[in-house]
Order: sequence, then C-alpha cells, then structure tokens
Amino acid sequence: MTNFINFFFVFYYSFTILQKTSYKTTLFNLKKVTQFSFAFTLAFITILIGSYNTTLAYLFPIFILWIGLSIHIHRPQLSFVLTTLSYSISYTLNIVSLFITAILLSAICNKYTAIPYSLIAIMSGALHGILIKFLFLIKRFRNGMPFLFSTPFVNIATLFCILLVGHLVSINPNESPFEVQLLFLSIFLITLAFLIYWWQAQITKAYRRKLELRELESLRTEVAELNLLVGKLTEENEKLARITHRDNTLITTLKNSTIAYLSTDFRNPAEAFATRDKLISNINALSIERTTLSADTQSRKARRFDTGLLLLDELLGHMDETAIENGISFSVHFATVLTDFVPKDISESDLVHTVDDLLKNAFKATTTASKRSVQLQFYKLGKHFVVEVADNGIPFEVNSLVNMGLEKITTYADGSGIGLVDIWTTKEKYGATYHLDEYANNISFTKKISLTFDKKNQYSIRTFRKDEILQMSKRTDLQVYDYSE
Repeated sequence: MTNFINFFFVFYYSFTILQKTSYKTTLFNLKKVTQFSFAFTLAFITILIGSYNTTLAYLFPIFILWIGLSIHIHRPQLSFVLTTLSYSISYTLNIVSLFITAILLSAICNKYTAIPYSLIAIMSGALHGILIKFLFLIKRFRNGMPFLFSTPFVNIATLFCILLVGHLVSINPNESPFEVQLLFLSIFLITLAFLIYWWQAQITKAYRRKLELRELESLRTEVAELNLLVGKLTEENEKLARITHRDNTLITTLKNSTIAYLSTDFRNPAEAFATRDKLISNINALSIERTTLSADTQSRKARRFDTGLLLLDELLGHMDETAIENGISFSVHFATVLTDFVPKDISESDLVHTVDDLLKNAFKATTTASKRSVQLQFYKLGKHFVVEVADNGIPFEVNSLVNMGLEKITTYADGSGIGLVDIWTTKEKYGATYHLDEYANNISFTKKISLTFDKKNQYSIRTFRKDEILQMSKRTDLQVYDYSE
C-alpha cells in the first residue's frame, strides 16, 4: 500500500508537470478527476508488474505516458523528452519529500517508526505537491521549458532521456555476467533511439504525403472549375460570333439601303421621308443593341453562386460585390454542389461564419498589394471536407502564429483579432486541422489557409521561416515544417 501511494503521487504530479511544460496549449489539459484516475491506474499497474519484474515496473508506465502523449501532440521525440523529464522530476521530488518527511518526523516524534508507513507516504505526497508548486514559482520554469522546443535542445534532451531510461533498465541487475548486461543495455538503448527517430520520420513522411494530396486535390478542384469557366466562355464566344455574323449582314444591308436612298432623285418626297425614317429607326435599333451588348460584355457584375447552401450563396454574392468595389480578383472553386460532401454534423451557420472570417481576413491582408487576389476553394481530401483560402497579402506576424486561437491578436491597428479566435473555435468544435502554407517566391499567393474537417484537431505550418517560429513557440500542439523536409 505504501508503494502504491508513492507511485500514485509520482504519476499524479507527472501529469501536473506535463501540463506545465505544455505551456499555452489546451491540447493537454486534464481535469483533476481524469488526472486522478490515470494516476491511480498507472500506480496499480506498476505495483502489479513490480511483483514480477522491477525493471518493467519502472519502464512500462513511462512508455504508456509517452505513447499517449505522442498520439495527442504528434511529435514523438518531443513527447518522449517531456514524458521522461516529467516522470524523472516527479520521482526525484517524491524521494526528496520522503527524506524531508522522515527527518521532520524524527525531530518531532521519538518513536516515529510507530506511525503507519501509508500515513507517512500520504504526508510525503502532500509535501511533494508543495515542492512542485515551489518549482514552478522559479522564474526560469514558470512558463514550462520552452527551450526544449528548439531542435538542438530537444536532440540533446532526447539523448539525455535515453540514458536515463537506460539507467532504469539497469536498476535491477540479474546474475548474468557484466558483459552480457552491458550488451543487453546497449541493444536496448540503440533500439529505443531508433524507435524515437523512426517514429518522428514516419510522421514527417505521412505529413508530407498528406500535403501532396491536399495540393493535388486543390489543383484538381481549381482545374475543374476553370474547365467550367472555359466552357462558359466558349459558349459566350460562339454566341458573340453568331451575333457578329448577323450584324455584318445587317450592316451590309443598311449600307446598301443608305446608298440607294442617297442616290434617289427625291421626285416623291413622301416616299423619300418614309425611307429615311425607316433607315434611322433601323440604325438606332442596331446601335442600341450593340451598346447594350458591349456594356454586358465589358462590365463585371457580381456573380450568382449555386453551392446548394442558401446562406453560403448569399455570403459569396456579397463578398463578390465587395471584391468588385475594392478591385480584388476573387475566385471561388468548388466544382460540384457542396451538399454532396459537406459533413452532416457541420452546421451551415458555422460554415458560413468561418468562411466569412477567412475571406474578410484575406481581403484585409491584400490591402497593400498592387494587384489584389483572393481564392476560395472547397474540396475533399480523401473522405474529409476542406475549406481553403489563399491570398497575396501580407504574412502573419510570428507572434500571431504562435498564439493562434489562444489570444486576440491582430496585425492591424483597427483590428480586433476576434476573427482568428472564431476560426479557431470552429476548429476546436469540429476537431478540424488548421494548416497554413507560407510562400516566399510564389507569384500568385503569399499564403494559404486550409481547414480540414478530419476530427484530428491539429495545427500545422509549412513555411520558409521555421526557425523563427520555433524560437518563439512554447506550445506542443504546433507542428512546423520547412519546404525541404
């Protein structure tokens, strides 16, 4: 029972330290009841396994925590470091609190050995919690361990943690020769290191493949929409060709009629006047028709959209009018009726509100561009619905990226930052993946935001300024990739 209580506090405060090191992220935010249940279960498993093998009793809980955290933050290397350090710090503070408790009891009570060990373990657990509080009052650790989030530090920390786990393996030496134990330990450490880096590489590989598929579907949707546009333009050209052919015939007829009229001897004034009036009427009618046709061809009118969603059609029509007024090249690609693949659990009002926020932000970002351009696309990535907005406006500030969804931050003096928070709220509500592409040398666009409704609740950025973003980032849910990866 004493060992169970000690391990319970070790695991309970390991979760506390994990949440502290995952600064400014809601991804790993356990409720007290859940934290208590997890700690209780892990302590029970540790005691159960410990009755058969002490080494496994130390290792198994760490691996459970590591795998669970990796599933959440999708960064196995970082999650291994956070898990091992959190467990090690908690375990060390538990030993320190036991030592302090024993000293205090020996000073207060003459026969402190008469006190039940389980009560001593509970008292030590309370002191353990106090030490955790004091640890994170230290300024360097108050905001977690942000230095771990840069690549060099996390690599060094990974090697340190691998050696630490190797020490746990060697805690319970058997009767085998030292050389055999050393060989076993070396194989274990090499295998563990390979597993960590292989897992990280596979996630990066899968991410890159996912990006390729997203870009392919995005281009396919754009091409399909452009093919429809080409078809419409071809039809209009054919219509114009028929009108031009007809008008050429009418103009020739009018020319001949005018020449004949001017060549008449005007012996019959009434007949001449009647011919004149008829010529004037025909010329005016042709002129009005040509003027109307020219105006229809040259003027750009707000389009009518037919996505299958009434509120979305109204919003896109309004946005198209806004784009015309502000000289923005605004394109919308969806290639098919959206009701065919918008998930049933996504409310139309939430979808429209999110699209509205995305487009307004994009329109505002392009204010300083010489030729403003915004593109909205809807398509499917596998079985998942995607909303995507690209623009050629100013890039996000790094501070906005690392605090996306956590604070109301805006790049503009007259902005409120509510739009970005609302987009993030939709992401969290439907477990969508928020992905940002930033381009350094793209002629058409400078950035592209994709919201994929895949229930994975991820946040990722592919950018040319990876190091700059990671240097300021203190969150575990943000995955940043370079184009070379």
